[in-house]
Formats: sequence, structure tokens, C-alpha cells
Amino acid sequence: MSRASDIPDGPDDSQRLRLVVCLSLIAIPHALHLPLWVLGLAVPIIIWQFISASRGWPLPGRLVRFTLAAAAFTAVFVGFGRVNGQEAGVSLLVLLLALKLCEIRSHRDAMVFLSLTCFLLVTQFLFSQSLAMAVYLVVGTWVIVAAFVDIGSGGPPRATLAESARLLAQALPIAALLFVLFPRIPGPIWGLPSDAGARATSGLSENMSPGSITNLALSGGVALRARFDDDIPPPAERYWRGPVLWDFDGRTWSINQANERLPDANLDAANGRRWRVDITLEPTRHDWLIALDVPVGADRPTTRSAGATLTARDDIDQRIRYRATSISGGMLDGELAYTTRRRALLLPVDGNDRARALARRWRAQGLDPAQVVDAALTRFRQQPFHYTLTPPATRRDSSIDDFLFESLAGFCEHYAGAFTFLMRAAGVPARVVTGYQGAEKATVGDYWVVRNSDAHAWAEVWLKGRGWVRIDPTAAVAPGRIESGVAASIADRDALPYMARGGGDAWYRVQMLWDGINAGWNRWFLAYGPGLQQRVLDMLGLGGGWGKALLALTVGVVGLLTLVSVGIAWRLRKVADADPVVRAWRQVCVRLATIGYPRGPSEGPRAYGERVAALRPDLAGAIDDLTSRYVRLRYGHSTVDQRGLRLEFMARARAFRPRRHARRRHATE
Repeated sequence: MSRASDIPDGPDDSQRLRLVVCLSLIAIPHALHLPLWVLGLAVPIIIWQFISASRGWPLPGRLVRFTLAAAAFTAVFVGFGRVNGQEAGVSLLVLLLALKLCEIRSHRDAMVFLSLTCFLLVTQFLFSQSLAMAVYLVVGTWVIVAAFVDIGSGGPPRATLAESARLLAQALPIAALLFVLFPRIPGPIWGLPSDAGARATSGLSENMSPGSITNLALSGGVALRARFDDDIPPPAERYWRGPVLWDFDGRTWSINQANERLPDANLDAANGRRWRVDITLEPTRHDWLIALDVPVGADRPTTRSAGATLTARDDIDQRIRYRATSISGGMLDGELAYTTRRRALLLPVDGNDRARALARRWRAQGLDPAQVVDAALTRFRQQPFHYTLTPPATRRDSSIDDFLFESLAGFCEHYAGAFTFLMRAAGVPARVVTGYQGAEKATVGDYWVVRNSDAHAWAEVWLKGRGWVRIDPTAAVAPGRIESGVAASIADRDALPYMARGGGDAWYRVQMLWDGINAGWNRWFLAYGPGLQQRVLDMLGLGGGWGKALLALTVGVVGLLTLVSVGIAWRLRKVADADPVVRAWRQVCVRLATIGYPRGPSEGPRAYGERVAALRPDLAGAIDDLTSRYVRLRYGHSTVDQRGLRLEFMARARAFRPRRHARRRHATE
């Protein structure tokens, strides 16, 4: 008999080796975003742990472990200037977990290590929330649970992986219930305060200078995905409104929120066309909600700025989903406030003299504001302007003059900025609007894709009786930009990212297929916030407060756990009674218990048979025969084909019918 002290307290070398492999698999995706020097420290440590476990080297002493841990902490602090935040915190966790392998001496140490590995797995979502990463996290969870099983009960890797899969399958329905019904909290979950939004890539900003939108157009990333409730707006109406820029310092247009607050925009929608769009917006690090021009509201708390841009309460630091309502053809600010007019005519005191002189000539000719607009657009059409991603550089103090009279080449920010400057110089209120223009129909799914390469800038001028009117001077130079996208309107289209070129080859279709899969993931999982959850609860009849949802969640979880318990009990019962020989012997025991001789909880077959035979000599022969046959079949090691013996035993067990009155007659005698 083995003593308690003979049972190993900690994992053996083979189990330690599997723990090293488990950590390596979980940490692999972090190699894509952690600095190289962190990998340069972590990889040698993990290799050392692998060799140590493979060769059975003894674990290092306390002084060595403390020195290595202090060195890892110091390296992270020196490298990042802190030990918290996304990259710094995860780097420290990876290094310390690699070193934790040095001190796994007990079962408890292994369980703590695996628990921390679960936390490391979850930190992957701090850097990527894509569907591919979600699949990887499921695989990682499977591996970690298998490691828990391995540490707890041992066994071959195939068996532990199979048991892990069964446990995850049992947990999946409960996880689905918790995802759907458990109250969602507002705000980003997968972000830390110190790094929140640090990896947003939308690109639109509060400033626009020559080259800013050009650089954004070189990004093939997705800015938003849109689903239209009804008809699709024509290409000329696919303007997606972002921040409106009011102030110009000679080179850069900006919002400049330090100036006095302007009255909120007022939209008369009496004669407009209403559009309702379901939008999934990528992180922007800003508070504006991109929407089809001109937005009037959304299904979440918003405000509308003086430039008619929708703004949320907080910066968009995670992917969000919302439904926006927009109006095309309405009148925006039919009456212009004095402060807004003054702001829309403001120019630097000096600079760009040739552009100012051109605007003064138009005024001297007695042109009204609408005619001034036509004159500027006519100049863009008649002069040899061209639309390009690689315009020549302009001087800081004369960027407008250099573009209008020297280079005659630029991207949308050049045309929108120069046009707005000319309008203000001619006394016409004008402003720059930035956002996106266009949309690409997805090949899989009923949605449209707006990419960073669709970033665009246009102008708005205020005309009496018409309010703010959209004027896109880029369309005067490159009309194909509006109808067919940026790729169809520039000669240097190879400078665009692959997905922005509008190709139709096999790789493009594969990319669009993957985008469709990701769009479903984004729409129903990552964007499943409080608003979407409330709509789902309403559809399920659980709206009107969280009481019904929590009750349904409780009942559902209890019901599922009950089903799992019943299933486990049924499986154990089936395993116990799987052998027909065992079932036959159990029937013998039941019949003996019926006449007053139940089997004891710890009584073996032979001891039980001897006890009953002593009490019932009339049954001794039959019981001894059945007991001997059962022990031989159940515990013997004969290599002879036992099929006949088994059938003979089961037949004798069925025929065994002991009677109670035999005992009474024996007692009377």
C-alpha cells in the first residue's frame, strides 16, 4: 500500500515540459506587437526552461530567481518608463511568467501558473479583437484547460486534450447565455487607461494641412461599415460627414476649440430625403460619429456641433455600432448667426497675396456669392489642374498661392482648402468639411465598406435662401473621384493600398470574403453593447428592465447546469454498467438483498458470497458457483476466449431465484 508521502507533490519533468509548451503557445501572438528587446529577453528564458525540463535539471535557488525577477522588472521600467499600461504590463507579465516556471515545485504552484496564463491569454484582446484572434483564444483556452487536467489527474496528452474539449463543450451554452443576457457595461472593456485608443487607426483629425489626407489615403484599413435600411444613395450623395474645420493659420485648417462657442447647427428637413444607416465605426480616438451627410441624430446620446457633426459623450476608443439618421436636400442654417458668419470669414492678416487679389477682382466685378462660387469652379476646370497623391511641396506662408498659381497639382485637401480661402477672401462665408466620400459594396453580406483611402475634404459655402451648400472643388478637376472612387481618378493608382485599387482578382475576393466574416463578428459580438443588447432583449420579450433578463439568465444557467449534471451521472452509470457480466452480478445481489441479505458498501464479491452461504447453506452451492465464476471473469487474467464462460455465467445468474421461505423452514426444524 502506498503512503501519502509517496504521492508526488508537484509536476514531474514531463509535465513541466508541457507547461513550457503551453506558455509558448499562449505568448506567440504577443510577438507581433511587443518590442524586439522584450522578445530578446523572453525567448532565451523560455528556451532555457524547455531544455531544463527536457534534461531534468534541478530548479534554481531562491537568490537566482529573485535576481532574475528584479532584472525583468527593471528592464520593463527602463524600457517603457512605467510598468503599467498595455505594452509595459503585458511585457512584464510575459517575462515573469517565463521565470515563474523556475519555481514550480508543488501542485499549487502549477495551478497558480496556469491561472496567470489564462490572464495572459485574455490580454491578447488588448491588442486585437479580430475574429482570427478570437479563434486563437478558443484554441488557447482548450490548451490551458488540458494543462489543468494534466496537472490534476495526469494521463496521455490525447486524453487530456479530449477531456478539455468535453469541458469546454459543456461550458459553451452557459457562456452564450452570459454573453446575451448579462448586463453590458458602457465604455471600452479591452483597454487600459494609460494606453486607451493608442492603436486607433481611423486617421481623421482636428487639423488638415497639405499632405494630411493624402497620407490617410495610403492606408487600406476600414474606417466604417454601413448598412442602409432602404435604397442606396447614389455616388454623388455618399458623403460621410466628419469634423468641420473653421480656422486657417496660413497652412493648416483646424477646429480650434479655443475660440468662442458657435450656435448649434439647425437643419430644416421639410424637403429633404431621409436615410437610416446602421454603422459599425472603427476606433478614432475622437468623439465624432461619422454619418451620411447631413446627420440629424443617432440611437445613442449625441450632440450636434455648429458644423452639423454628431459627437458622442466620450472618445471612440473601441469599435462601436449605432444607427444614424441623415437628411439630404434639406436646408442647413437658413439663418446665419453673426458669430458663425464672422468665424466663417476669418483669414490670417497677411499671406497668399495672389489668391486674395483674385478674390478681390471677383468682388470688383460685382459677382454675387453664387457667381463667385461658379467663377472659382470654372478656374479649376479650365486651368491645367490635376489630381494626384504626390503633389509638390508648398511654402508655409504661401501654400494657397503655390497651389493655385504654381504647382496646379494636389489632393482633395489642397482643392478644398484653396477654394475655402478664395471664398472667404471674396466675402462668402465658407468652411472645410472632412470625412469620407464613396463606399464599396461588399461581395459577401448586405453592407458597404468605407476605407481610410476614401478620406476626403470638401467645402461648404453659405448662400442666402439656401443655407450651407456643399461644394466639392475636387469634382471639378476629377469628376471620376466622386462617381468611381479615388482609384479611378489618379494616374498613380499603384501608390494606393491593394484593397483600395478596386481589383477583382481571386486574392481580392478572398480578402472581401474574410472582411464579410469579420463584419459579422464585429456586428454581433464586438459591437454588442448596451444599446444592441437592449434591442435583443426586446425581441426576446425580456425588455422593460433588467429583472426579467437576470431571472431568465438565472433559470437558464441553473437549467443548463442541471442538464450537465444529469448527463455526467448518466455517463457514469453507463460506464459502471457497461459490462453485461457486471449487470448480471448486480442482479444476483439485488435478488439476495430482496430476501434479506444486502451487500455491504465495502464488501467484495468473494466475501459477500461466503457470508450469504454461511447464513443460507441451502443456497451455498449456487452462490459459491456464481461467485467463483464472476471473480474469474472479472478479475482473472486468462487468455482463453471467455465468450462461452461469460454466456454461461449470465445464464446461471438469470436462473438464480432464491426464496425467502427456505430460511424460515430451516429455523423451524
